Amino acid sequence: MLPVLPLGPLTLPVPGLLLLAGLVLGSWLAERAAPRLGLSSKWVSDVLFYSVLGGVIGARVFMVLRAPAAFSEAPLSVFSLNPALLDPLGGVLTGVAVAAWMASRRGVPWPRLADALVPFLAVMQVALALRAAARGDVFGLPTTLPWGVPLWGQVRHPTQLYWAAGALVLLFWVWRQIDEQATAARPWPAGMLFWRFVALSAAWFVAVAGFRGDSPVSPSGWRLDQVAGTLVLAVALYRWRALEVRTAREPSP
Repeated sequence: MLPVLPLGPLTLPVPGLLLLAGLVLGSWLAERAAPRLGLSSKWVSDVLFYSVLGGVIGARVFMVLRAPAAFSEAPLSVFSLNPALLDPLGGVLTGVAVAAWMASRRGVPWPRLADALVPFLAVMQVALALRAAARGDVFGLPTTLPWGVPLWGQVRHPTQLYWAAGALVLLFWVWRQIDEQATAARPWPAGMLFWRFVALSAAWFVAVAGFRGDSPVSPSGWRLDQVAGTLVLAVALYRWRALEVRTAREPSP
């Protein structure tokens, strides 16, 4: 856990820096990949910029709507830079809505844009896993294994690093798939890269969740993180298979 990094008179927030690094690197990779997927680098860059900006604004608006009393006592906190005052789900929904609106205006099919954003999403998954490690979130169950890490008074599974390692492997896989699609005689249909990425990410998330010590558990003993991840995995596999079937029915070029 490394929440802050002291550098002389400065104290840098490591989790925030990791997210910022993910945004910058993810945007750069998405811009590089865009031409290989038939889209303009500049347009993909604009989509990412306005989606992230819209997501931040939306996250704050959703938080204000959720807790109006807290903000009425301190109205200027609406403009606070504190990330704890952001609603993650509201931010994601707003960011996705902005991206969908920009794709609609440009006449770009949503599945095609989703493929172009996969490099950004892959990098952000690595950044989020490392951010969790810096904050001590997503911590593991107690373990006696030699690679256990001391955290919150016990030696635990380094679940954040499990997540980061899988996300990093997936990032390299994504980049290789994009390279192959650029030269393939018959590229994947639009949306295939996105749904494969979602399926593999969800599968790894479910696996890592089995070692987590902070997962909410239902009265019947189900880990809710694993249930949610399994539902996402099922949807992604269904869409993946549907695209494969549709492609198989299309005549070869």
